[in-house]
Amino acid sequence: MSDVYDMEEVEKARAILEAGRPEEAFVVLKELLESASEESLSRDGWRLHEMIGACFHDMADGEGSVQAYLQAAQSDIYLRSQREHFSNYLFALHYLPGLSNDWLRGQHFIYGSLYRDVEPLPPLEHERHEKMRIGYIAPDFLERSAARFYDVMLTGYDRSRFEVYCYSMSIREDAFTKHVKDGVKVYRCIEELSLEEGAILIQQDELDILFDLGGHSAGGTTLQVMSYRPAPVQISGIGYFDTTGLPSMDYFLTDEILVPRGMEAQFSEKLLRLSSAFAFVPDEAMRSTPSAERLNGETFVFGCFNNFMKLNGEVLETFREILIGFPEARLVLQDTTGMDSRKKSMENRVVEAGFPMNRVDVRKGENEYLRSIADVDVMLDPWPYPGGAMTCTALYMGVPVITLAGTRHGSRFGMSILEAAGLSEFVADNRDEYVANAVALMEDVPRRRLLRKNLRRQLEQSPLMGAETWMRELEENFAVIRERRNDE
Repeated sequence: MSDVYDMEEVEKARAILEAGRPEEAFVVLKELLESASEESLSRDGWRLHEMIGACFHDMADGEGSVQAYLQAAQSDIYLRSQREHFSNYLFALHYLPGLSNDWLRGQHFIYGSLYRDVEPLPPLEHERHEKMRIGYIAPDFLERSAARFYDVMLTGYDRSRFEVYCYSMSIREDAFTKHVKDGVKVYRCIEELSLEEGAILIQQDELDILFDLGGHSAGGTTLQVMSYRPAPVQISGIGYFDTTGLPSMDYFLTDEILVPRGMEAQFSEKLLRLSSAFAFVPDEAMRSTPSAERLNGETFVFGCFNNFMKLNGEVLETFREILIGFPEARLVLQDTTGMDSRKKSMENRVVEAGFPMNRVDVRKGENEYLRSIADVDVMLDPWPYPGGAMTCTALYMGVPVITLAGTRHGSRFGMSILEAAGLSEFVADNRDEYVANAVALMEDVPRRRLLRKNLRRQLEQSPLMGAETWMRELEENFAVIRERRNDE
């Protein structure tokens, strides 16, 4: 047993992982764990567990990621990184089927207990500003799926009543970052600051409300800043799909479909219910890509273009059942990343699950995914972590989506999207109904043709894409929240 890790081996594993070979990296890390002494494991074994979690992530193994991130959190002696590991663990839990809502809530509340010793910043007294100051904090402001839901918040606000401030935890920028900078009053990067320094800088901007766009994604970095309460009112609900568990988070944005009445106890936050929890804004590439006509006689294609981490065994078994029932159909599984390791892992899993491999196409993610979506007849939504922006994108491209209604906010996302789009008939209450809906839509050729022709127009006229109306409703709630706080 070694009292000290061979750091050259650790760095070797890291380099292999970054080169896109997680299986090889995992072997190196496992050997290091097995050869280390109890003393060295208790001191910094968390580093190895965190990297192993990343290996499992890159192999699209949800269960492996969950176990490794939890071990990292349990063995870390540094509170800040322990919180990061626990955020990674909480995020990964949502990929797994069969977890009870109460148990999952309890895990999030454990996260909140990691902030017992954080002292909030002393309140900063200032005069009431003529315009409300709304801040948004995110791991970054890069083009990503979640940006399709918060774009309108950053650029579509009423400039006569509000000023918007953005805080990025990353120096990375792209075209979407420029789009955001052009639309807001202030944009600040706080990556180089300590968590407390970042919170102090935010507080000095004298915000009325700070909105979290990260939650437990990216290691929960935004939550760690917000734990110091840099704003008098703090809200989450876009960018993460469950309670944060953070004691200093005041509200969680949702709607009646995502969180029906009686489920309030699942959240540490007060619920801020709108008529819809979000509005989808397609990007320029989507708007400029027409939905393609499917030709008569073409092979029927089911598709799932979601993150492969979402395709657990229960989901794959259901997809297999649908495919087996229709020998003339094909299935396309396309990841959201370009990792060869994930493609290989998924190919192995579908073989083990007994799929007819001559009718299954497993693909890496690609930049030109919009045209690939247009070649699909019906999209199959995974669970308990359904698609969000991908579901909206498929609908916008004229492709109907079958989804399964879950029992909590994060697992009812597909249901909320389809309800807002006027497509509630494609929401199933159980697996049998899910299969039946897929079969019925496959067999109803006239219905599919009509959807292909009219679905984009239907979406554009639906609450799902009513971004301006949605934003006015959110702003009215912001104003009410500020007045309520001033009256306290």
